[in-house]
Amino acid sequence: MSIAIIADVHANIEALGRVFEDMADRGINRIVCLGDVIGYGPNPRECLKMLYSSEVAIMGNHEEAVMFYGEDFNPKARASLEWTKDQLNSNEFDRTENYDLWNFLGTMQQVVEDGDVMYTHGSPRVPTREYVVPADIRNQEKMAGIFDLITKVCFIGHSHIPHIYTSDMKHASPDKLGSGIDIRKLGDRKILINTGSVGQPRDGDPRLSYATFDGNIVRFHRLQYDYQTTVDKIYAEERIPNFLADRLLVGR
Repeated sequence: MSIAIIADVHANIEALGRVFEDMADRGINRIVCLGDVIGYGPNPRECLKMLYSSEVAIMGNHEEAVMFYGEDFNPKARASLEWTKDQLNSNEFDRTENYDLWNFLGTMQQVVEDGDVMYTHGSPRVPTREYVVPADIRNQEKMAGIFDLITKVCFIGHSHIPHIYTSDMKHASPDKLGSGIDIRKLGDRKILINTGSVGQPRDGDPRLSYATFDGNIVRFHRLQYDYQTTVDKIYAEERIPNFLADRLLVGR
């Protein structure tokens, strides 16, 4: 049975809702979340609640920051972070519901392994912090160190750029994969898969990105969603910088 693997929702309920619609159309009811459910966007509570049913819920750097301290966040990200904290603690909602949200955050793990499949947010080396981007394929020391920690398959997010990397230092964007990639054809090679971002794509394509995996074949999905509604919500909230809305329009 296939599972949906999502990352970097960033409190974008319009994008997340579209993913759930697509999952239903595909007959998929299992989901793995690779972190950063919150941050940047206008609906952190709603997105967290939608993902209570996740089979795996990974802690991203935004969850880590809201629970502890985001010392390396830039001013725009920090403004959103502080607003998000206030939303999760808001006395406009039932106290039990607030507790449930924080308890869910507290259950998130940095790395989960299921047989030869690993799930984490950034990388196996530094789960909530290390970025892996296409240019890193030229840094063989970095990539070799990452692959040393992978048994066979590792799914990540964090960079918001959908991409695949293999342990023989090859890489490709999803649009080069056709109908998907069959891990049975990799032989002894390992694979690192960034599913892209649901709620804040940064590869120049404003459509949301997520992946499905049936144990053998990984498929990427790009979907249109109502980002204008998300943009308008951010514009209406003076504590969230408009920049975080503007970038949704262009996928940057």
